Amino acid sequence: MVYPTEGGDAPDVVIVGAGSAGSVLAERLSRHDQRSVLVLEQGPDDWPDAEALDLRRLPISEDEPFVTHHGGSPDLSIVRGRGLGGSATVNGAYFMRWHRDDFDTWQGTWTADAIDEAYTELDATMAVHPYTDGELAPTARAFERYWGARCPTRPLDEKWPVVGVNRVRSNSLDGARRTSAEAYLRPHLTRPNLRVRTGARVDRLLMAGGDALGVVCDGREIHAGEVILCAGTLGTARVLIRSGIGGAQLQVHEHREVLVGYRLREQYRRGPLLPTVVHTADGLEIRCYRDDFARYVSGMALSGPAVGIAAMRPGASGDVYLHGDAVGIRLGPPAADVRERLTRSARDVVAMLTSSVFGALVDAESIRVDPVLRTSQHAWGSMPMGDRTDWLGGVHGVRHLRIVDGSILPTAGRSGPHATTMMVAAVIGDALATR
Repeated sequence: MVYPTEGGDAPDVVIVGAGSAGSVLAERLSRHDQRSVLVLEQGPDDWPDAEALDLRRLPISEDEPFVTHHGGSPDLSIVRGRGLGGSATVNGAYFMRWHRDDFDTWQGTWTADAIDEAYTELDATMAVHPYTDGELAPTARAFERYWGARCPTRPLDEKWPVVGVNRVRSNSLDGARRTSAEAYLRPHLTRPNLRVRTGARVDRLLMAGGDALGVVCDGREIHAGEVILCAGTLGTARVLIRSGIGGAQLQVHEHREVLVGYRLREQYRRGPLLPTVVHTADGLEIRCYRDDFARYVSGMALSGPAVGIAAMRPGASGDVYLHGDAVGIRLGPPAADVRERLTRSARDVVAMLTSSVFGALVDAESIRVDPVLRTSQHAWGSMPMGDRTDWLGGVHGVRHLRIVDGSILPTAGRSGPHATTMMVAAVIGDALATR
């Protein structure tokens, strides 16, 4: 049951956002039956249906019910999920751990054992598994064969990624995305101390000096013992800026991507969009997309399938700022040395596509490097732990305010951030639950 937006006493904890982090945190904190937890989610109260969760499509068009589109970056559409499950409802169901050494500088509660235990629980609860050989298109099989002759390949039963070929691990069941809200929130909505309000847009924090007393939601004050922002990096930035915290804009980081497009000699049936990747020693992720994005996103013009090269570490900087009642995001280019790495890797991908391994699959005359620098839709790091927040997401200088989402990631990882953001919520939730 999803509770309506009316009524209810002041809770011990208000969680803003029922997405990947908020769902995990709400479940963790509501285990203690004397702690009341209220989750405020601005998205619709409908649970995503089978069509929305189908891995053979990405429901991110302007008219889809579970997305928010952000402006500010020319030539780029910045999209985030909203509603129960957040971006887990609309993404490609990519659920890769970061590499072990991505956590080398993390401090406090972030021990190797704590991180591994949280990832392991998520693997079970989110139904995480590697894509099978049968789910690979011929191009993906050729991709793994080509790179497998040049670098190590991670065994399918190994959960930690390697520098080399990595079969993507996916949070999905029977061809449908498994969302955080479905896994962590829905089974526990009968707890009397856990309430979820949908259609609830948080305008700003309710502040008194250096204390967060609660939130202002749809013009109404809601007081709470602690406020935890889990609205995603962009949604959380909106609340912070509107509350006068962090300045008029916040710096974020993003994984910029170059696409090398081509034309297939034979069209494949649709399947998982991204089943296999290569992680390079210099921090790039080479992505073997199954097909044209237009075959997954309604209303998008056909352009052909592509291989993506994303700069994962260190990532590129950008700014989030208020854009009317929402936020805009300006993304800057990667540093010169990162651009050189992307250019060099694009040449390597062209060499792959023109090799004999791909000869029967790809029209070599169609290969082209897209001049537009794209985005991975991975904004992160606006309020990093160890800097603007403590190692459990507590905001420096503001009592009773915490952030638990991609905003607090203090470093870049060589995989996408979805699994790690949920891992962060699990570890912080366990730490807070004992207080």
